Amino acid sequence: MKNKQLNTVESKIGVLDTSISSMNVGDYIIMDSAYKRINSVFDNAQKVSFPTHERINRVGFKRQKEIAINFLCGTNCLNSKMMLHRQWNVGFLNSVFMKDVITLGVGWQNYQGKPDFYTKTLLKRLLSRDYLHSVRDNYTLEMLQNAGISNVINTSCPTMWDLTEEHCAAIPSYKSENVIFTLTDYREDKVKDLELINSLLKSYNKVYFWVQGSKDYVYFNSFGDVVRDIIVVPPNLYDFDKVLNSNESLEYIGTRLHAGIRALQKKRRSIIISVDNRAEEKKKDFNLKVIPRDMSSSDYCKIYSEEFDTKITLPNSEIEKWKTQFK
Repeated sequence: MKNKQLNTVESKIGVLDTSISSMNVGDYIIMDSAYKRINSVFDNAQKVSFPTHERINRVGFKRQKEIAINFLCGTNCLNSKMMLHRQWNVGFLNSVFMKDVITLGVGWQNYQGKPDFYTKTLLKRLLSRDYLHSVRDNYTLEMLQNAGISNVINTSCPTMWDLTEEHCAAIPSYKSENVIFTLTDYREDKVKDLELINSLLKSYNKVYFWVQGSKDYVYFNSFGDVVRDIIVVPPNLYDFDKVLNSNESLEYIGTRLHAGIRALQKKRRSIIISVDNRAEEKKKDFNLKVIPRDMSSSDYCKIYSEEFDTKITLPNSEIEKWKTQFK
């Protein structure tokens, strides 16, 4: 049954924090927005953080007894074979000692077959039956429904909730003088990424590279002399924000999805290059500016020069439905 005492000074709620022990700064972008949403809905309650990349330990289980419920925040932590692939590092034994979980903008890892028996059983054990779960796209919604979880709505990722019509109207539609870009260490393709890098060097006065993932810099350096004049931005959200908040004429282009969304949050024009299902689904559902990765340098340059408006289509009614269920 629903607990009506989730937002008092005495209330304690758990936050399953995907940035703890993460080597991907994109998780910090997600959690920055997730905490913003949770704090706005539960402004009185105490928030207790728990890891998702490692198992909850003895102290964590003690804290689980004290909280009312958990919120699992963002990222592609679900998949069809959760015994084998543990992006959310939780097992059935752990789940016995955990309070119910409500999702906030979670996603499904890659395009996969239907969830197996273990995954269905685990998710039914973990996910609350009394509250609506928020997912980031329709693909994740369909996969959870295949797992037997029907109380699910597509709210988009919480990182996008502030990308309103008014906000997007302030994002430039014309090409900027300079650019900050990203690469993805676990989606290496030197032929395709060389085309991208060459197109950026041809098209912009100054090129920055932000190191979002743990091995992005190693991959970047593998291009040798080609990247010698590119300015490297350290692998911290503070440093990325510092460039985005500068007075430079600057936009974002790259394969890192949440880097592109962070740039949109900072009112920078963004072009995201698709390397997996996350960007494709967000383009399909919310009109995010996403382009294919298999282009020539000249084709990329043409796209950069095109004028386009940023018009994100947010599922506002679903967002409000998720937030107001706790009142």
